[in-house]
Amino acid sequence: MGGQVATARYLISHGANHVVSDRNGMTPLHCADKYGHGKLVKYLISLGVPVGITVNYATGAPLIVAAQFGQASAMEVLLEHHADANGATSADFTPLFLSIFGGSLECTKLLIKAGADVNLKCPLLMAASHKGSIEIVKCLLEAGADPNVRNEYGWLPVERAAMDGKLDIVEMLFPLTTPVPEVPCWSVHGLLQYVNTDAFEDKNKEILRKLLEDLKVKGANSFKKAEYLAAICFYNKAIEIDSGLGSGDAALFPNRSLCWLRVGEVYCGLKDAIMAQTLRPEWPKAYYRIGAAMMLLEDYEPASQAFMDGLRLDPTNIEIKNAHREAVDCLRKSRSGEASE
Repeated sequence: MGGQVATARYLISHGANHVVSDRNGMTPLHCADKYGHGKLVKYLISLGVPVGITVNYATGAPLIVAAQFGQASAMEVLLEHHADANGATSADFTPLFLSIFGGSLECTKLLIKAGADVNLKCPLLMAASHKGSIEIVKCLLEAGADPNVRNEYGWLPVERAAMDGKLDIVEMLFPLTTPVPEVPCWSVHGLLQYVNTDAFEDKNKEILRKLLEDLKVKGANSFKKAEYLAAICFYNKAIEIDSGLGSGDAALFPNRSLCWLRVGEVYCGLKDAIMAQTLRPEWPKAYYRIGAAMMLLEDYEPASQAFMDGLRLDPTNIEIKNAHREAVDCLRKSRSGEASE
């Protein structure tokens, strides 16, 4: 740990920029938090780096990163320097939500002690799901979390726990939850039975369909604002829900593919483009995304072929036509370069 501080001190003394960020909005302070380097976090803050430095609101502040990766030692330093325990990303993820999602009881306790709102964005519901734990549920309840607060799609924490088969959490939350009129027999056993009925499944599917449409809109809006990481988060969740519903919405994959390409994750973008092409082999957009990924990889021959396949399906598409022309030109130049060597 001390070696990292010494290295950072040496680099900075020789002109290294200690507040520079990468394309995803990650500064040295964000990276130190990601890997839990508490002493380095303290050193960077001592140089005047703002504890809440935010370059990209999809990535968020350093505290968001510490929470996301469950780095309690780094989080403790940030909170000691008055980091905002309730500061959210553009995707509405709070530090507390991310700590619970990652299953970090230690981070959850630190955030609550620092004043995190235990009812903001329904953290208890996340803790009650398969992502949480009974220890975190207990911690939230002791801090004043309300078990009768539904999330924006109408779920109660006890319902979420029952849906995920978390019997221990159901038994903890049940006595604290106001009876739900739709449940014929209000008991632990009755609730567990109810969440497996056709009536509840139909209600749940309708909730998920609305959630899916909402996530698509949020993903598209984030993309328009160049908040690509936020868009990826929304599309990730949308794809997960779409898979559960069995809808098979292939459009989600090329949309996420483009986001991956914009943040430089070319192989992830290529994987999504291939998935879109597999789901809808007659869709020109899928071939265009494959070609775009191949161009970034400077693999011009398969890029040219992908664009050509897209043009066969949509001969009048100017965007694909121009991309194909560029790929052919790059391929010709690369071959002539190889021949001259």
